[in-house]
Amino acid sequence: MDNFFSAEDLALLNEELEEMEHSAVEKEPEDTEMNASARRYQEIIKKHKGDC
Repeated sequence: MDNFFSAEDLALLNEELEEMEHSAVEKEPEDTEMNASARRYQEIIKKHKGDC
């Protein structure tokens, strides 16, 4: 599989993901759209870090 990103791009993406992982998002407990987004975000973080 071809990698369309340079090493610099991947390093920047990794830094941004690390920053996002440590940031907090205020959400309402009953906000199902936000809950779904939060779950998807966690899946992306796990996949990126190789936890899957």
